[in-house]
Amino acid sequence: MSMLAQPATAARGIAVLLGVAILAIVQVQPCRADPSAAFDPASLQQSAASGDVMAQFQLGTLDYVGIGVVQDYIGAADLLKQAATAGNAEAACELGFLYQTGSFAKGPPPPDPKDALVWYQKSAAEGDAYGEFALGEMYLTGQGAARDPVKAAALLAQAAVQGVKPDAGSFPLQQLQEHFYGVAYQVTGQTHWVDQVSIASGGGQ
Repeated sequence: MSMLAQPATAARGIAVLLGVAILAIVQVQPCRADPSAAFDPASLQQSAASGDVMAQFQLGTLDYVGIGVVQDYIGAADLLKQAATAGNAEAACELGFLYQTGSFAKGPPPPDPKDALVWYQKSAAEGDAYGEFALGEMYLTGQGAARDPVKAAALLAQAAVQGVKPDAGSFPLQQLQEHFYGVAYQVTGQTHWVDQVSIASGGGQ
């Protein structure tokens, strides 16, 4: 074998070894399943009905946004109130949002800022960043409570420490709504809104 043939032979050998290694890596890689395939709405509904507080919060959120279940504002409020009363700070914040926006039916009643304030206060007292953010905004604007810039600044600072800051491109209520949609996407495994429903949730029944 000539001296010129040796490098070529060595290169071919290296290429073969690399090919085998790549094939082995590819073969051991697990199949990437659709994350939404693991979502079991019937099981979530059963857990919520049995008193599972996290399931109540999650299903209440899905009821509100209408992802994975039939949209049901009244059912959302019922489930969120159960979870919030049991101490779930995220549910208390979302319930406050429903009261603030009046999202309880297809023809929603007028918003009730005073009730919103009560649930935001509960959420913030338990350290939820979005609850602190929402309550801070209420004190900042004077909606549902006497305007209090000092309290507002303190609450917004607490929320900011946890990573929740005012978005220059969104209104505060829009930020809250986007957060709840994010929770729903996480629960269902969806990455975008799909125009279909899995179950008729029936709210807190």
